[in-house]
Amino acid sequence: MARIIDISTNFKPHTQLKLYDVLGIDKKTARGIDPEAYIAEMDRNGVAMTGIIANVVQNGVRGELLATHVDEVYPVLQKYPDRFFGWCGINPLSGMETLRYIERAVTELGFKGVHVYPHWFGVPINDRTYWPIYAKCCELGVPITLQVGRQSPRSGGKLCARPQWLEDAAYDFPELTLIGLHIGVPMDYEMTSAAIGHENVYIIADAHPPSTWSQHFVDYIAQRGFANYDGMKKVMWGTDWPVQNITQSLKEVRALDLPQEALDGLLGENAIRILKLDVPA
Repeated sequence: MARIIDISTNFKPHTQLKLYDVLGIDKKTARGIDPEAYIAEMDRNGVAMTGIIANVVQNGVRGELLATHVDEVYPVLQKYPDRFFGWCGINPLSGMETLRYIERAVTELGFKGVHVYPHWFGVPINDRTYWPIYAKCCELGVPITLQVGRQSPRSGGKLCARPQWLEDAAYDFPELTLIGLHIGVPMDYEMTSAAIGHENVYIIADAHPPSTWSQHFVDYIAQRGFANYDGMKKVMWGTDWPVQNITQSLKEVRALDLPQEALDGLLGENAIRILKLDVPA
């Protein structure tokens, strides 16, 4: 049986953001992940592991920094190492402090990758600010995932992460695993084009409910269409909890017109391979 991985959940939702009002998320239920309750939902749905994000944002560009430190997440990873793995969220503007933070999270705490919400910080992802971060991820052999496409609505973010801008980093850092978060909506054609054009560019399909995915994107996952060489192996599913919940999101994924091989890859096998997760067969 194929293994299922929820690749992205937010450890501590920053409900100060107007985003939560726009999306209609109940702030009372989005107080932070309850590991035992989340594991229970994982078990009900056959989910083997979940990636927890030590999420870092600003309340709008130049706004208050809202940061979840990796030290807050680590006890959960330590207690449930076979159920959760960590994403190290960063402030990309902190220079050497950020690089040291990444190194400690990966080498001492075992975090599996680096996570960025670029639009809160207002600097394009192909700006030189990011090059030391990309180089550090290469040095440590970990992936970096960045929200690409539209900025989060009504929350003071700035459009600074078109999916095509990943291609500059993909070209300069061919050893780096680059992952576009949130499908690149509404620029999903750009996102799949970048993944087709570069072996080291991948996609996380989270946040946006699967019932809203474009036919183009579903066809890409199914590896249909011209020059679609390896779409089945490029996309990873996640909830971006509390934006989605596991049960409903999986129901919507399974309703899509996907061949079994593509579905298995999307729901977990791709994440296990790309992130080098230790998950029993």
